[in-house]
Amino acid sequence: MKLRARSLALLLSASFVGLASVPLLPSTAFAQDDAVLKMARERFQEGVKYYDQKKYDDARAAFLQAYALKKHPAVLLNLAQSELHSGHEADAAKHFSQFLRDAKESTAAEKADARKSLAAAKSKVAEINVRVSQSDAEVFVDNKSQGKAPLSGPIYLKPGSHTLEARKNGKAGTVNFNATAGVTNTVTLTIGAPPTTMSGAGAPPPPAGAAPPMGGGPPAGPTGPATGAPPAGGGQAGGGFKMDTGGERQPFLDWAEHNKLAWVGGGITLVGLGAGIGFAVASHSAYGSADDVANQITSQAKKDGIPKSGLCNNPAYAAPGQRYASACQQYQDNVNTGDTDKTLSVVGFVVGGVAAAGTVVYYFVDSKKKPAEQGASADGVRAAFVPIVAPSVGGLGVVGTF
Repeated sequence: MKLRARSLALLLSASFVGLASVPLLPSTAFAQDDAVLKMARERFQEGVKYYDQKKYDDARAAFLQAYALKKHPAVLLNLAQSELHSGHEADAAKHFSQFLRDAKESTAAEKADARKSLAAAKSKVAEINVRVSQSDAEVFVDNKSQGKAPLSGPIYLKPGSHTLEARKNGKAGTVNFNATAGVTNTVTLTIGAPPTTMSGAGAPPPPAGAAPPMGGGPPAGPTGPATGAPPAGGGQAGGGFKMDTGGERQPFLDWAEHNKLAWVGGGITLVGLGAGIGFAVASHSAYGSADDVANQITSQAKKDGIPKSGLCNNPAYAAPGQRYASACQQYQDNVNTGDTDKTLSVVGFVVGGVAAAGTVVYYFVDSKKKPAEQGASADGVRAAFVPIVAPSVGGLGVVGTF
């Protein structure tokens, strides 16, 4: 079973222009939204990690928190998959159904996978279409509110006895219902009528175009958690970043060979590291030249019988026109050159390191995609690495539409 990942990582927006870089000054107006989005991303990424480790209860808890912070179809789909694998089939069926209703822009493959997983969940629970005699009556199952009539979709119950009730204006309609797994029923709640009892036994419904689960377990569900991302500004799952987290991971070189963004990241990594090494060598050479000049000044000062300490700062010897002035200026120029090259070397290593880390992270996010999904994914992600230069900030950023 694989999770469908759509980007909260570049998460939860169907058409969101994002910038990931070294720290920049945040906008005060969006600070609160950014904090919520960051928390949603963190919970989402934790859910993906737990799911890959087959810790489905932990994954479910993380996705529940992410969805509470950012209600996005990508998170909902991952939540449903985690519920299906952790024995919460009724909740899984509810959320798969909700995904199929709400994620209008999801792909055909996503919808097909969601339907297959929904069929797997429904084989373990009863599906109940609730009708209520009065609109706006609040519907309860085992004294837990399900919303007001008419409900947006069926409710799903574990096998066994349950109490369905509709309440309005101090009156109620109650049905005591005995649910049977794999069976679809319609229950009518009549406000003001005496309580009734109903058996949920019957023939299970057809699979509605979805293949039944094989081997008694759930079918292969969506091809990845919707990582794609938690999240930046709403949007449907259809336009987000996609990540498959199930199945065999592609070898890095095979993945990089067909991924343009990997080539960009790898190229910037090489350029950054090359620049870092080159400037480091130049810095070492400049400092070496400065040491040579300093030794010459010290040797000459010894011959002249004058103090060596602080000689280049003594106007009597280092002032223009004096015999040591040229040597002292050459020494200082070499030191300045060494300092500049050292700074540029650090910047080069930082840029190369950020690009390398970004490429590795993107590999783990993207490398489990099926070949057929690679092309579709390319349409949903437009990104590039760009250098960032400001009076107090430098580094590498990722700019794109997710």
